[in-house]
Amino acid sequence: MIFAWPWALLALPLPWLLWWQLPARATADRLQHPLMQRWLGSHRDQEPARSGRSGFWLWLVWPLLIVALARPQTLGPPLIPAQPGRSLMLVVDLSMSMAEADMRWQNQTISRYQAVQAVVGDFVRQRRGDALGLIVFGDFAALQAPLTPDVDAVEGVLATLQPGMAGSRTAIGDALALAVQRLRQSQADNAVIILLSDGANTTGEVLPAQSAEAAEASGIRVHSIGFGAEPRLGVFTMSNSAVDEAALSAIADRTGGRYFRARSTEELAAVYQQLNALEPSPQRSLNSRQTHDWFWVPALVALVLLALGRWLSGRRSRA
Repeated sequence: MIFAWPWALLALPLPWLLWWQLPARATADRLQHPLMQRWLGSHRDQEPARSGRSGFWLWLVWPLLIVALARPQTLGPPLIPAQPGRSLMLVVDLSMSMAEADMRWQNQTISRYQAVQAVVGDFVRQRRGDALGLIVFGDFAALQAPLTPDVDAVEGVLATLQPGMAGSRTAIGDALALAVQRLRQSQADNAVIILLSDGANTTGEVLPAQSAEAAEASGIRVHSIGFGAEPRLGVFTMSNSAVDEAALSAIADRTGGRYFRARSTEELAAVYQQLNALEPSPQRSLNSRQTHDWFWVPALVALVLLALGRWLSGRRSRA
């Protein structure tokens, strides 16, 4: 229970303040209205017992009217739109090279995939109102989360995966083709794919260019991200290849998306901030709930008490 106008409750003690602060006789001289005389007890010099009994109803009516004025309300559950704002399929590289520990986060050295978990997890939490899905790929592509408005479930799946679970190589074309297929099946109106990889297509049955052609034919935008630090000469890494910027950029250009290059955790976070701006969720700031007003309950009780008090006063006056 909440109050829409809680400031109205400040008027609750007003009659009691007048009762204790103003002399009864002086108040009666200034305020001649019968209702105010009852509230301030100006009849206590004349028939104090009857005045107390008849004024009792008014002392109950006042707080009820103030509570009604404050508009008590109850809130229903958050209003969820019938159709999500966007259908976003996250396609994330899970090859062994994503275990490369060349990222920094909160003054600690972390792997590429740990950086993805931190940054993409935050991105997912901001997409409430959208439908999200998750596909990971290595030697093969695998759907980990179908399109769902339950962004917490998608974030949970993202947090449990480990590099190498899908193999050591990079099937970018297969992963993109699977994402296009799932979005086609969902018949989503506003479908977007966000593809992240730290390498080049080294395996799979479908070429990235073929998958991009299918996405273009289906009206699906693909934003691609090349992630990972630049390789250093003479330093051995687990990466089996450098980022294929040309291929990732061509995928984005063909489908009407954008290509981004991120060489650090901070740059990756900036990329996903830009993606939030490019693909805004119309429901992201949604915080509306259905409200039920209950002001009529105390107002109705106050009217009943007034009527009852009037009727009892009339009976006493005739007695």
